[in-house]
Amino acid sequence: MPASAPLLHSLQPQIRPRIIQAGLLALAMASSSATAIAGSPVSGHEGHHLPPSGLMLNGEARWSTDTALRSGMNGIREAVVNTLHGAGERPMTAQETTALADTIQNQISHMIASCKLTPQADAVLHVLLGQLLGGAAALKQNPADAAALHTIIEALKNYPVYFDHPDWKPVTAPGLPS
Repeated sequence: MPASAPLLHSLQPQIRPRIIQAGLLALAMASSSATAIAGSPVSGHEGHHLPPSGLMLNGEARWSTDTALRSGMNGIREAVVNTLHGAGERPMTAQETTALADTIQNQISHMIASCKLTPQADAVLHVLLGQLLGGAAALKQNPADAAALHTIIEALKNYPVYFDHPDWKPVTAPGLPS
């Protein structure tokens, strides 16, 4: 039994799936990043290489989405907009940024658990999810980190460029450029 197995089994049963999902997400993001950096083809899609950013279209079309992805991204978008509107012109509080980061992490966990995307679309999505999770983690560490919030907003702006999400609404809030 691996050294980590006793620790995993000692956790409450309801916590285990979250830890496993987080580990799988980290592995998938590392795999997606390594693929993008190396410029090697996405598994099962030989001949097509991810650009250095890891974001690419499905030929000339946007990637299809599933219900879990649309629901999760709508939840993240709504949380960002509500948090920004709630703060208005003042800086966000630590409580607000922690709640936002938790919402992002929870929505992404649900998306991963319910994902029905093709492997190629999933690889592109994981680039955006990595940006969202990175921004969320940075906000938890430093609620005043404007770069972290910018990373989250940019990922939400890029999402409809690469994914076909009917009725997607752009992120709007006081002080944000259109």
